[in-house]
Amino acid sequence: MNKQFDFEKLKYLYNAVPIVLTTHFVSALLYGLIMWQYVDNRTLAVWLSVMIVVILFRAYHYVLYSNTSDDELQKNSTLWLHRYFTYILIMGGLWGSTAILLFPQDEIQYQMVTVLFILGITATALGIIAASWHLVIAYVLLSFTPLVIRLSWINEPIYITTSYIVSALGILMLFTSKYFESILEKSIVQQYSLGLTAKKLDDSLHHLYRFIENAPIGVFMFDKNLTISKCNNRMAEILELESAEILHGYDLSKITDTRILPALKNVLNGEEGHYEGTFYSYFTDSTHFIKLFCVPITGFLEEEEMGICFFKDQTSELHAQETIQENAFYDPLTKLPNRTLFSDRLTIAIEQSSRHKHSFSILFLDLDHFKHINDNLGHYIGDQLLFQVSQQLLSCVRTEDTVARIGGDEFIVLLNMLPADETEKIRISMDVASNIIETIGHPHIIEEHELSIGGSIGVYIQNDGSKDSPADIIKKADVAMYHAKHTGRNHATLYHKDFEATQQTYISMDKNLRLALERDEFELYFQPKVAIKSNSIEKVEALIRWHHPEKGLVYPDTFIPFAEESGFIVKIGEWVIEQSVRQIKKWKSDKRLQKLQSVAINVSIQQIEQPDFVDYMKAVIMVHNIPPSMIELEMTESVMMKNSFSTIEKIKALESFGIRVALDDFGTGYSSLSYLKNLPVSVIKIDRSFVVDLKENQNTLMIVRTIIDIAKNMGISVVAEGVESNNELSILEQLGCDYYQGFLCESALPAAKLEQLLVSKMQ
Repeated sequence: MNKQFDFEKLKYLYNAVPIVLTTHFVSALLYGLIMWQYVDNRTLAVWLSVMIVVILFRAYHYVLYSNTSDDELQKNSTLWLHRYFTYILIMGGLWGSTAILLFPQDEIQYQMVTVLFILGITATALGIIAASWHLVIAYVLLSFTPLVIRLSWINEPIYITTSYIVSALGILMLFTSKYFESILEKSIVQQYSLGLTAKKLDDSLHHLYRFIENAPIGVFMFDKNLTISKCNNRMAEILELESAEILHGYDLSKITDTRILPALKNVLNGEEGHYEGTFYSYFTDSTHFIKLFCVPITGFLEEEEMGICFFKDQTSELHAQETIQENAFYDPLTKLPNRTLFSDRLTIAIEQSSRHKHSFSILFLDLDHFKHINDNLGHYIGDQLLFQVSQQLLSCVRTEDTVARIGGDEFIVLLNMLPADETEKIRISMDVASNIIETIGHPHIIEEHELSIGGSIGVYIQNDGSKDSPADIIKKADVAMYHAKHTGRNHATLYHKDFEATQQTYISMDKNLRLALERDEFELYFQPKVAIKSNSIEKVEALIRWHHPEKGLVYPDTFIPFAEESGFIVKIGEWVIEQSVRQIKKWKSDKRLQKLQSVAINVSIQQIEQPDFVDYMKAVIMVHNIPPSMIELEMTESVMMKNSFSTIEKIKALESFGIRVALDDFGTGYSSLSYLKNLPVSVIKIDRSFVVDLKENQNTLMIVRTIIDIAKNMGISVVAEGVESNNELSILEQLGCDYYQGFLCESALPAAKLEQLLVSKMQ
């Protein structure tokens, strides 16, 4: 309370500052003008200067006060009061000093001018500073004491009398100020209490109306004539109206659905009203399931308001409950049975097969490369494709069969009531699987996209006397599906018990690769690329090696296929890129290795298909501050042909940034010489299979010559891979090949050994 009282007193005092400053400024100028000819001008000028400086400082602090928030003022109210008191006392002292410094010696009328100015300014100030009686005492003493002393010093009756009068006036002012202080304190306290009460009332009303406006349910008020006086926006939303204003003034007695009227009329009798059930909305011609609760509010808020109603639309909740019930057993996207419902039906199939001596089979389908569609075209397109596939699956089976979606791009089919004959049920199951693969392989038109999708299917046939649980059966079909993926995709494979061992191998390899990355078991080796003309090592290719704790040094062709299958190749690829960039930065700072132009890094299709691959490459280069031209990304033809438009756009972006792109294993895949002009690459690498055949096969020689000639004309560098003999190198040199790599120069080496080789070659 004391803090708040000081704050209120502070506001009272500072509100009068502009008037006080104006009064002091005008009075000081007027006093100086009057006294200019009768006192020492230099002293008067100094006094006026000091007075103006003090006034300016007070004005500056008033501006600070005005720009300070109420919270800060309230927190520091004592400091601001002390500042105010300090300036008041300084002003009192300045006016009191005129009796000493600016009191004329002989001009009695101008002496009286000084007396009147001091009395007038003091009397004016007391009306404001009476809020603090101690301040009044100090101010009166500072302004009156010098005057009384000066008057008493002049030993003449009129001055002595005047000093008594001034002293009496000072004492009178003190007592009067004490009375004013008590009145002001009471006024401040009453004003504060009144403001606090008004604020609480305003806050209560504000909170009430805010609650009504922001309530998650509809709220409306009505008068004794059942006319709506207020309603919130949620009420309008429930009734699907553009604005709550439409309901203002609406006569509820004329409502179409009269089932809520008894609840409303109860309120007019001072009772609560309730209704729960269906409600027909005249505005939208729709039916809602609502819960209505009404209470009387007579005498509260405004007199014309008689009741307030809370209107909750429970339609969505009922639909949500139905949806939850449906989602418990059905896939929300395809509306096919989910894993839970499929397991129930599979359990029934197992029981029926043992009871009625017929069989069943399970077809486990996983869409091939579906993730690429999601990543490149977005989940909306992916979802539409999944829905189309679900409809195609239904068209491939009978009504007694079950098609379910059990997650992501995985579907499972239960073929019921199959004949007991082993050969026949295998034939039927494999025919259905083949039909599914053929059907989903047809082009899918989704918006402007024409999509092709394949599928790998694992088939499990129930055996007589099998004790497998539903989970075991699904797992075996899953194992067969993965075997189909590992053996080429887009076909069906019948389950065999040996598949589980193969599956364990993949699982174990995936686990070990992840551990290898965590344990830093990978290392980069670098194979030199030699410039044929100068016979100098100008470039290298980064190649990963795995220091397996048990198997020793493992080459990439052993584990990279597993990494590509599991998708872990993306993490491994990022490790290779970042390690290569660090090595480049190290070599770049070594003056002995300045002739090294670039490091080639192999990237996979899965890395390229990452939406942020280009941004990632740019970020890595900028973080390590190396020239983009020192990185050469090697991609196979299959990488560029897969989703070629998207890939080519990314390659253009990389080349534009300064990263060189090389086409690896040229001639072994889809490429044709005519297609080469459409690829935005800087380098092509002739595969080893062409190099070994150069001397013996004239057709191969012609092909390599043509490739090199076309590449030269297009400004593309050519690198020959796998060069192992001087004869091969001699032919390549005659054909105009730019670079070679292979055992003729050196195999891949660890970074330290490569550095030694480079230093020795460059000396």
